[in-house]
Amino acid sequence: MSQPMTKTRTIRRVVAIELAVLAAAATAWRRHPVFATGIAGAGALGAWAAFRSGSPAFGPVITRGPKDAPRAALTFDDGPGPSTPAILDALADEGVHATFFVLGRQARRHPDLVRRMHDEGHQVASHGYDHGILVLRGPAHVRDQLRRTEEAIEDAAGPGVLTHVFRAPHGFRGPATWPSVRTAGYRMAGWTAGVFDSADPGPDVVADRSARALGPGCILLLHDADGWDPDRPRAHTAAAIPDICAAAREKGLSLVTLDELLA
Repeated sequence: MSQPMTKTRTIRRVVAIELAVLAAAATAWRRHPVFATGIAGAGALGAWAAFRSGSPAFGPVITRGPKDAPRAALTFDDGPGPSTPAILDALADEGVHATFFVLGRQARRHPDLVRRMHDEGHQVASHGYDHGILVLRGPAHVRDQLRRTEEAIEDAAGPGVLTHVFRAPHGFRGPATWPSVRTAGYRMAGWTAGVFDSADPGPDVVADRSARALGPGCILLLHDADGWDPDRPRAHTAAAIPDICAAAREKGLSLVTLDELLA
């Protein structure tokens, strides 16, 4: 399997492709201005859509649940990792179930935590195997990411544990992502609000941003690990969980799994 495509490398390649498209459009402008304008516009739209997590340009994405029910969903990306036990402890103390978008690589490292997620009533979903960016990847690569994650989670916790919901790393997608995900029987998930807990701004900041974002149907993006540095903890996120849950209760919201939110 090829090395994971990083965020920076992907952005650089997309910018290079877009510059090449614009150069070709400029060359064609004199003879075919309408065609050239269309090519330039399509290239710009594709680049924009690839890096916008909720854009439907590359297929439908779940970005929120119904607004007419007092429910919201906490979701965690990139784990399991060093802070996952503390997050699971905090959720258990609060009586809250969440959805964990698990990396297959991390499921191999921490199979006990995947089992614990499932045993404690949380939803286990796929975040791909190695956190590599999929924007420029083809169908075979996307399918391989899904398959290897399925195998890792089944080896960790048994068949039927993984739910067929997929969230692309960073939410970035390319033309091959959604068709490959759909063919494999998955739904594509995004989020309503991210609070940038990955920057470790402090528990109070994570809790305050989450409280302001929470509302009926909200899918809140949090992190229980670091997709690029597996040993880095998310202590600020773990410490913020009680205050996030308290804010949800104050707003009259039940915190549920993603499947329960969409039911």
